[in-house]
Amino acid sequence: MGSLMDEIMGLYDSMKNDFAEERKKKRNFKNIRTYFDMEESDGYTIDDQTWDDFNMNDLFSKLDRTYSSVGESILYKILRNPLHNRKKLKERDEFIEGLRKDSDLRTKLQMIYFRLGYDKKNTFLDMIMESLEENKMKYYMYIFFGRVATIGTLVASILFNEPKLLLATFILIWVNVFINDKERKNVKSQGLLYLRNIIVSAKKIQKIKNPMIKEYNEKITEILKELKSLDKATKPIEIANAGGGALEVFTIPFLLEETAFYKIASLLEEKREYILDLYYLLGELESYISIASYKEQLKGNYSKPNFVDDININIVEGVHPLVNNAVPNSINFSKRGIVLTGTNMSGKSTFLRMIGLNMILAQTFNFTLTKKYEACFFNIVSSISPSDDVTAGKSYYMAEAEALLRIINALDLELPVFCPIDEIFRGTNPIERISSSAEILTYINSKKSISIVATHDRELTEILKENYDFFYFSEKVDSKGLNFDYKLKKGVSKTRNAIKLLDHIGYPKEIIKKSYNRAETLEKYM
Repeated sequence: MGSLMDEIMGLYDSMKNDFAEERKKKRNFKNIRTYFDMEESDGYTIDDQTWDDFNMNDLFSKLDRTYSSVGESILYKILRNPLHNRKKLKERDEFIEGLRKDSDLRTKLQMIYFRLGYDKKNTFLDMIMESLEENKMKYYMYIFFGRVATIGTLVASILFNEPKLLLATFILIWVNVFINDKERKNVKSQGLLYLRNIIVSAKKIQKIKNPMIKEYNEKITEILKELKSLDKATKPIEIANAGGGALEVFTIPFLLEETAFYKIASLLEEKREYILDLYYLLGELESYISIASYKEQLKGNYSKPNFVDDININIVEGVHPLVNNAVPNSINFSKRGIVLTGTNMSGKSTFLRMIGLNMILAQTFNFTLTKKYEACFFNIVSSISPSDDVTAGKSYYMAEAEALLRIINALDLELPVFCPIDEIFRGTNPIERISSSAEILTYINSKKSISIVATHDRELTEILKENYDFFYFSEKVDSKGLNFDYKLKKGVSKTRNAIKLLDHIGYPKEIIKKSYNRAETLEKYM
């Protein structure tokens, strides 16, 4: 008993001390996003293209300090569904701050989530999505063989000291062992054990008397009342799997797991919404602990956003959360559009992502990695890294066209659109690229939106000068190599270092010389 208590206290102290540490673990995003995919998305959900454009799986991994599948799933869902309500964001922020400061409460909760653990094969959500096949005949048959007949003959053989009844008991036990073996794959492959563990975890949280989680406890209490029948039906599953399945030998003769399985099948559909509500509540609570941990790690190097009604973005010294020692940049949109120029690797795409990621953090957890963030609520739709799909017979240009159409369609919704676009229509010829790009960007700018487009096409700057401001990133290529300062500058990039870079890395001089000559000739006709 003493060693068990020492182990528990050791785990408690470890979690408490490691609170602000990033958690390195394998993440299966196919499983993590299952709950998100089950729910209906509105027009303001971060879609797959935008999620991938902003490398959100990497940001998720940085924020995720959860110990259970419920926490992972709900943190993912929250990040994909930004809020557009100041009050809700403030309440969420205050609750997270409370968890950050109350080390005893959050560690007690983390201990519960640690014991809940991961549903590694995603059996629970798969079960909820598909529902178990109801088979009342098997349920009543297993009740008869496992309990009525087996227990009845056993008790009768003892009372009447009748060897034939005892033999009948052994025959029935043998039949039940055979049934258990046949049903093992069906019963064990389902998510009933994780469902049981969720219910048990909810009961443990319910017992924590702390004013901060009073509202959670009240909601959990109401849901558990509705799940009373499931709680009772899943108890044999818990018993059978106690001690790593050590007690299973006592449950097999009475078919406890099998009867529980077929009883639950009839309850799952009826109680599905309550089960998912409980899943969400537990996951939300752990996801908030996760964000509290991340904020603790930042040591105060973040700020609260100021949400305004005007369509604008004002960022002071914003940094990219996924870049170590990131160079801070500031931007204030005097017009509702910006054209970014500069060569590759100079910082354009990173800058686009810096704004987008801070916007998502602002609208999900009410903090940003900036000295100041002031903006309205946005619908965030990007086109930074569209990719061709060979299997679908889709060209790069088609992927770009579809990505941009998402932005245009989003302009019809109520919220203003923030749309970062990197290298618009790079998959087609210069004349059509510049012509269509200019018209698309002019159209976007005429609607409720803020657009920021990174491009190499200096021709666009002249066409868009009435509605767009111009900024650039610069670099130097010299004997020491390629050097970037990653600082945003006002104006249009005047440098053309692409050929110079080829020279620097060792291309034949003949290619370099002729490239310069051809560039000068082509420039006369552009």
